[in-house]
Amino acid sequence: MILEIHLGSEIAELEEQLELSVRQLQKAVTRTLKKTARWLETHTKRELGVALAVPQRVLAARYYKTFYLKNGERTVSVWFGLAPISVYSLGKARQTDVGVRVGKHHFVGAFIATMKSGHTGIFKRKYAAGGQRTKRQDGQWTELPIEAVTMEIDKIAQPIIERYHARAEARFKQILKQEIHFAMNIEGQ
Repeated sequence: MILEIHLGSEIAELEEQLELSVRQLQKAVTRTLKKTARWLETHTKRELGVALAVPQRVLAARYYKTFYLKNGERTVSVWFGLAPISVYSLGKARQTDVGVRVGKHHFVGAFIATMKSGHTGIFKRKYAAGGQRTKRQDGQWTELPIEAVTMEIDKIAQPIIERYHARAEARFKQILKQEIHFAMNIEGQ
């Protein structure tokens, strides 16, 4: 999901009204865009962490910010990854009698396993057609195939992200006023 904040004619109107140089105003707008993007990331990550009951560090890699000029306008894009989260990345996993517990989440029927490649993860058996029962070298029976357990986040995350995207424009205007004040009174001296 990509959210973009576009600056239309607001900046041109501000240039005419203010006694700032174009360079000072461009610096103020750039700082404002970066602060707005950081605000958007911080607040969505915080609320998503609470709503999903996952640590914010797990969500940190799912955000990507890009600043660029597009058709002569400064733009910031904030990318949010809504792909499912691997359960193993949520924290320390504990095997229970009926499944695996990771943090506040419990996954019935799951198990912790280390693959031949050395990858440790949380898996669940797929009891679909085509599954076969085989005997391993140690004499144990196993049923294949298995799949890594993931946690879907898109249904919970999308409304939260859209709500903050709607608030981002008001936040942008508030920060822009502060940055223009800074440029006029402190930076302009």
